[in-house]
Amino acid sequence: MSAKQSIGRDAAGWLLVVALFYSPWDYGGTGASAIRNLNWILGAAFFVWLIGRLFGRSSKEEGSERTGISDPGYNKSWVLLAVSVLLLLIGWGMALNAHFISDADYWISLPLTSPLPNAPGSVDYALSIAWMWRATALLGCVWVVADLIQDKQWLLRIWWAIGLAGGSIALFGLLQKATGADMIFWEHLERGETPVSTFFATYYYHGNAGAFLNLSYPAILGLAWRYVTRRANPVARALWLTLALIMSVAVASDTSRMGQSIAVAMVLVLLVFSLEKVFRKVRHLEWKTVLFALLAGGVALWAIVQTSQIDRSLGRWDRFQSTWTRDARWLVDRVALDALPEAGAVGFGPGTFSVVFPHLQLKAPAGAQGSWLFLHNDYLQTLLEWGWVGGLLWGVVLFGGMGVALWSLMHRSRSANWSPRQRVLLALALVALGGVALHAAVDFPLQISSIQLFAATWLGVCWGAGRWPTG
Repeated sequence: MSAKQSIGRDAAGWLLVVALFYSPWDYGGTGASAIRNLNWILGAAFFVWLIGRLFGRSSKEEGSERTGISDPGYNKSWVLLAVSVLLLLIGWGMALNAHFISDADYWISLPLTSPLPNAPGSVDYALSIAWMWRATALLGCVWVVADLIQDKQWLLRIWWAIGLAGGSIALFGLLQKATGADMIFWEHLERGETPVSTFFATYYYHGNAGAFLNLSYPAILGLAWRYVTRRANPVARALWLTLALIMSVAVASDTSRMGQSIAVAMVLVLLVFSLEKVFRKVRHLEWKTVLFALLAGGVALWAIVQTSQIDRSLGRWDRFQSTWTRDARWLVDRVALDALPEAGAVGFGPGTFSVVFPHLQLKAPAGAQGSWLFLHNDYLQTLLEWGWVGGLLWGVVLFGGMGVALWSLMHRSRSANWSPRQRVLLALALVALGGVALHAAVDFPLQISSIQLFAATWLGVCWGAGRWPTG
């Protein structure tokens, strides 16, 4: 790898690390300024990475020696490239050919003079343009990560960044629980204002907090396992064991029942696939070491639980049967399903759900009325905004990446000279993405920019694994 390529890759990598820490801490990336800032960071990362790729000269010998994983030549995934180009063409085409722009104050749509009046166009110019900047930055993030993980050092750095960023949010959430905070620490309630009961850490909505924690949880568990089962710096071992404990309590303390269910499922999946290795490692430990670890962990867990208000979170399960069947999201999903024929092949336009849905509600039952900024089903919302063509392409990005990872683990890794960190990280990526894919069926995690960022990072790991050697 040439010096220019190395500089471009490293610069892009550190910008990505900055994004992974910044986005969840800025209100979970839910505000307009947070999304705009994240777009700039990811855009800068993709730009410096692309400049390095375009103007650097490949050298197989230099690159292989540096990365230790694969030939760093621009060995593109043509499926991902084709899908990315088509998504950008459809999305930007709909945005730039918008037929309307909405006036949020009066809830009316004002007609625009479109470049191609008879061609499909978005129902809101401003929303679609804003969403396409985000979509472009996220697709660029997938490409940057897919290239970064060809370097064994950057593979571990990204792993650490995901774990540390997630762990910091988990710790912050538990500190708020311990102090009985009515709001996020730097927020203040006005006189007479009702406290927000669903917030956790920097997220106002517990469902988004749960989805974010679950995207980081596998990374933390994997790093704890990595540093416990090998000779390592005791500080690193203590750090990741502590963060694994903190994250476990944070997931239980957050009031998202779906988040808790998915976390339990992810842990069970990881245990099933690593049971043999766990047993092999544990049986070689001295019983005094095991007893001391269990005692210390039990005391620490008890101390954290006492201050985390975990009983309130688990108490929501007592009301599960009475609230789940009467949840308005099921009626809203029905309205969205009935509207899919109107969305057609390319939808109403990226990011336009909030202005489209009020018109769809006119013929909806009473339970589906009210203000809905997002549909509690990312798949249906994507089909409304992007149509069946765009929805299919986004499905290829998500489930195609997971398919590449699964195929690589089941077939290619057997004959490949892969390092343990590659196999473990790829398995963790699959578990994390599987969790958020399930959550997206009953909530809107993939509409939140910080969660999109972490999902895109894991997808970059999955797609990038297709470039790892087979022998």
